[in-house]
Amino acid sequence: MKRRDFLLGAAAMGVGACRPQTDAPLPPAAWIADVAARGHRLRDDPHPGAASETLRTTVLIVGAGIGGLSAAWWLDRRGVQDYLLLEMLDESGGNARAGRNAISEFPLAAHYLPLPTRESASLRELLAQLGAIESDPQGERPRYAENLLCAAPQERLYIHGHWQDGLVPEAGLSQRERDQIRRFHERIAALASPREGRKAFALPSHLGASTPELLALDRVSIRDWMLAEGFDSPALHWYVDYACRDDYGTHAARTSAWAGIHYFASRDGHGENTGADEVLTAPGGNAWIARGLGAGVGARLRTGQTVLGATRERDGWSALVRSESGKLLRVFARHLIWAGPLFVAARVLGGLPDAASAYARSVEYAPWVLAQLSLREMPQDRQGAPLAWDNVIYGSQALGYVVATHQNFRLRPAPSVWTWYCALDDLPARDARARLLAADAGIWARRALQDMASVHPDIAAHVTQVDCVRHGHAMCRPTAGFLTASGRAWFAQGEADLQFAHADVSGFSLCEEAHARGVLAAERIARRLRGASPLADLLGGAGALP
Repeated sequence: MKRRDFLLGAAAMGVGACRPQTDAPLPPAAWIADVAARGHRLRDDPHPGAASETLRTTVLIVGAGIGGLSAAWWLDRRGVQDYLLLEMLDESGGNARAGRNAISEFPLAAHYLPLPTRESASLRELLAQLGAIESDPQGERPRYAENLLCAAPQERLYIHGHWQDGLVPEAGLSQRERDQIRRFHERIAALASPREGRKAFALPSHLGASTPELLALDRVSIRDWMLAEGFDSPALHWYVDYACRDDYGTHAARTSAWAGIHYFASRDGHGENTGADEVLTAPGGNAWIARGLGAGVGARLRTGQTVLGATRERDGWSALVRSESGKLLRVFARHLIWAGPLFVAARVLGGLPDAASAYARSVEYAPWVLAQLSLREMPQDRQGAPLAWDNVIYGSQALGYVVATHQNFRLRPAPSVWTWYCALDDLPARDARARLLAADAGIWARRALQDMASVHPDIAAHVTQVDCVRHGHAMCRPTAGFLTASGRAWFAQGEADLQFAHADVSGFSLCEEAHARGVLAAERIARRLRGASPLADLLGGAGALP
């Protein structure tokens, strides 16, 4: 019996008979992993004085999320070991960080990785190094470690009074709507067919084609494109809107049609021992990837360090850095890799071209809230498919919840931590951030419990605490026109001594994109320092998107 098949049976046995709903007081709630004050300090007090210490390095990497960590990892692989990696927070990982309590580790943001496509060559190499791939990483169908493949059941959707397997709506649909969903996937498959000798929609995206037909999709929203194509099924529109909110933090009505189609057309990774659409996950989400990337960095990573400003000098870059203790450090580097958000780059980096600075300041960022619900035992559940790793409620303003303990061997799924996700996409981003910053954690704890009570009526009685996480600038939103913006193209190319290694450069926040941008940035600098690249195809070719 396969491990994932065993877990399917275990999850089904763990859900007991439904019990009557009971009134319960709101459990204790608090904000955790709250880092807004550090970012706001950079905004409000950027120039505190002169440095008391000077340091020199060949490459300075600013930001230790997946992009910065990937840049450091690749520099090491290319023999460039004289670098310094600075991170504002007290730990590396960015959106791939995890929290932990007495029950389990749990994700603080990103919680899964789709099986990498063949275009994600360096990511597959990394996964092989981390033991996640157990065969040739560049094979057509690599073998993946069973403990990281998401255990069955992977996803379920609550719709029309019961749980169904999978997230594509099925229950209560007319034949016309079913036909539309089928035609939608056929249309996506047609758009995904190769052009110019490359995939139309690739992961990483810079390896995709850039024909006029494809670029034109960026001028309209995915919602308007669907309507123009004759797709008007409410269930289909909900499904596409859910996908856009889940990956991009914004509604389909504002998401670029190119980005919306990319979500469905680019993910075709397969494995020797996997089914269709399986993903890699762990209790702490993608934290295992960040830890693996950072394992070899050692003392070259300094956390709690905020870069206040960086200017180009005759032989490189000069950066002023403030530690959390208040100490100021001047760092001189021949090359700079910026692996932080672009809106911060516009504030910190001197001498950016006007078009690039304007683009960076125009990027819209989605605010998010997560609620980590610690459960002592399983709550009542509605009928239908058993508890899955990812559980979504049709029509909810939130995005459902994932179960941190889903990968564990246990006959009962509790105690557990359930991570509830909500993108704040119904207000202008600035207004949403202001409200989020001023809100008490109890407000969001109550909202999460109320949302989940529709499928678990007595959930409040079984939750011992709610730890809330807020991300004011969780991810950049790929709104219509983002792909062809000239400012974004400049960041994608960078300059001889300045490269950018953040998912913002791609225009949407995916682990694959952050990793690829980190590798691209490091490779370009390594080429200058060490000679020609043995993997030049990673840089793309004529016709590739920037």
